[in-house]
Amino acid sequence: MSYRLTGRKSGTVTFLPSTGTILRETITRSSKMTSNAIENGGSIEDHVSLNPEQLQLEGVVVRDHNAFQAKLESMQRNRDLVSYTGKLRVTDYVITNLQIKEEPSNRKGFRFTATLQKANLVAGQYVEIGQTELMSQQDVQNKKTSEEGVRSSQTSSVKETGLKTTVSQQISQSAYTAYVDSYNGKSSSGPLQRKTQSYDGLSERRKA
Repeated sequence: MSYRLTGRKSGTVTFLPSTGTILRETITRSSKMTSNAIENGGSIEDHVSLNPEQLQLEGVVVRDHNAFQAKLESMQRNRDLVSYTGKLRVTDYVITNLQIKEEPSNRKGFRFTATLQKANLVAGQYVEIGQTELMSQQDVQNKKTSEEGVRSSQTSSVKETGLKTTVSQQISQSAYTAYVDSYNGKSSSGPLQRKTQSYDGLSERRKA
């Protein structure tokens, strides 16, 4: 069985029977409870916090001493996010403690103990540059839109007033003709002759 420890930056260390192996995998799950008094009837879980999960690896390397040691130290020094595949499988861990043990009986290799701790990763919100306008740019745009709306309203009001004035000043064709005829001596405001003869005051005297 092969064991593999992979770092995102540092690469992969593979433990094969010919090069080394993992002797022990120890996983630790713990929590921390407040030392203050808890009110009777209160929720206990509100006073207990979970500690990050830890995985301890104990292994031995029998060949390629320098290469293996350099990879393990690089993962720990660079705070690399690592994943481990063995009897247990974990991802997004960080090596918080690394011990290298040199032994006279293993001149080409070494023993090591590595403590890995789970990294609590959260997804942060972000916006790519150029995708969203700054607040100052939004304020300018809102002001411009507001001013354009006021000008549009005023223009519409003036146009409507102009149309109303034009309509109120229109006159009929017949009225205009009568108006022109009055200046040309063609006024027809009354009949030129009476239909019945007017009384002259002499008719009754003649009868008498």
